[in-house]
Order: sequence, then C-alpha cells, then structure tokens
Amino acid sequence: MLCLGSALTFGIAGCDSNKMPGQPGSGKLKTVATTGMIADLVLAIGGDHIAMTQLIGAGVDPHLYKPIRDDIVQVLGSDLVFYNGLLLEGRMAELFARASTADRRVLALSDAIPAEKHMSEPGTDATDPHIWMDVSMWSIATHSIEQVLSTALPDHVSEFQERGESLRKRLDALDRQGLAALSSVPIHQRVLITSHDAFQYFGRRYGIEVQGIQGMSTASEAGLQRIPELLDLIIARSVKAVFRESSVAGKLIEALVEGAASRGYQLKVGEELFSDALGPRGSGADSYIGMMEHNFREISTALGGEWQN
Repeated sequence: MLCLGSALTFGIAGCDSNKMPGQPGSGKLKTVATTGMIADLVLAIGGDHIAMTQLIGAGVDPHLYKPIRDDIVQVLGSDLVFYNGLLLEGRMAELFARASTADRRVLALSDAIPAEKHMSEPGTDATDPHIWMDVSMWSIATHSIEQVLSTALPDHVSEFQERGESLRKRLDALDRQGLAALSSVPIHQRVLITSHDAFQYFGRRYGIEVQGIQGMSTASEAGLQRIPELLDLIIARSVKAVFRESSVAGKLIEALVEGAASRGYQLKVGEELFSDALGPRGSGADSYIGMMEHNFREISTALGGEWQN
C-alpha cells in the first residue's frame, strides 16, 4: 500500500492509491499532528472519533526535527494531517506538500490566521511561526479543525461544533487570565528575556517586551555579542529574572547570569518555560492550556507580578 523506498526521498505521488480515507461509520479517522500544541486541540474537538499520532514529542525542538521513516509511514497512512506551517517544521515541508491528496486533507493551522496578524522577525522577511503563544490567535485555528473534521465525518458535525465551542470558551478564559497576570507586573519590569524569539506573539498580546538571545529559529547562530546589550537593558529596567526554554539549550542564559554577576547584579533564572513543545506527561504542562498556564504563572510571578487561579 505504501511505496516506502520512494517515500523516504519524498517521492510519494501515487504510492498510496489503494488507501481508503475514513468514512462515516467506518471507525476512527487516522490523524497525524506534528506538535503537542496542535494534537491537543485536534483531540479536544475530535474526541473518540480520531486516532491521533503526534510526530514531535515533548521537549523536542520542531525547528530542528528531521522526519524519520516511521513519520513518513504515519503521514502516508493517515486520513488527516495537521501541522503549524510558516516553516516551523521546516524539514517536513516537502513531505506535507506532497502528502496532500483528494483522499487526505493536509492542513496548516497558520493558514487560519489572517495575514495581518502575522509577525516577522525584526530586520528580516521571515514570518514568526510561534502563533500558539497568543491564546486568542490559537483559538481562531480551532474553527479550521472543526471544519475539517466535520467534512470528514459529517454524521458528527453537531458534536464537533459543541466540542469546538466548549474549547473556545476555555481558551478565552485562559487568555483573560494571562492578560490579568501580565498586567500585574510593574510596567518598568515588563521585559521577558528567553533563549530564543518564541514569545513575540506572547509579548504583543500580553503587553510585555520580549528579547530572545537567539533568533526565531533555534537553527540560527546566536553570537555572544548580544549579552552586553541585554545586560544593559536588565540593569536599567531592574529586570528580576530570565528564562530557559524546555526545548532549547540554556548555555546563553547561563552566560547572561554570569555576566550580570560580574557587574554586581543578581539575576534569577526563572522556572523553565515551554515554548516550542509541551511538557512531559505529568508535568502539568502536558496540554496546551496547562503549558500556557505554566508560562503565565512563572513569568508574572518571577517578574514581580501576581497569579490568580
């Protein structure tokens, strides 16, 4: 059913002509999602009607992830594929482009976000792919998920609509909680310094200046030349803490703390944040809502604000 030899070089056209998509009453839809942030939303709406395979696990950097043979098999054997787009999964872009067929819907959730809401990396034409860091924007993508599932399983449209509406209400509450938490941080201390630029949408939505030591992709080189500039900012603004990210090496954060100490300034390293991946099972950050609650709580309290459940 699958031409694995050619599939491994992404030559997949015609390899799965005998594959039958999921149909109403024929069982669960075989569904693939790249990241946990996406899989969580799709499962919340699809429920027991889908069988989910998540390709990129907790703590794994999607910028650098390279698909293995099993990933290609899963994609080619699926009914639906959901990915982020905007080159977040840069090494998988060709696979997704060729996997889209009449029998297999492949959807980039970023396509659901109006182009005017996209952000770019300063000084470049690259679009920032970290759209889930603004909860209000990530909620927009649920409509596309709901529509795709409803088209695939029309007998369950009302259920998908009900689940989608319930999820959006929970996301709206989370968004408002985040706005309240970050607004409690003293204005002059609203500076978020992390390993790389994954929090630009977060900063725009929740009113905090964001500085990443690296660029938006962790594949980019981050020279130590930014350290003196960031130290000047930290001291001038009395920034209390900087943050590592779960999916990014923290060596440059350590260099920042050491540099602050050399200037007689005590800088705290806050609790690890979750940016490009969910937390491991049982961490409390192993769902999208749990991940964002964790980030809101740790950022606001470490920088001098308050968190209220």
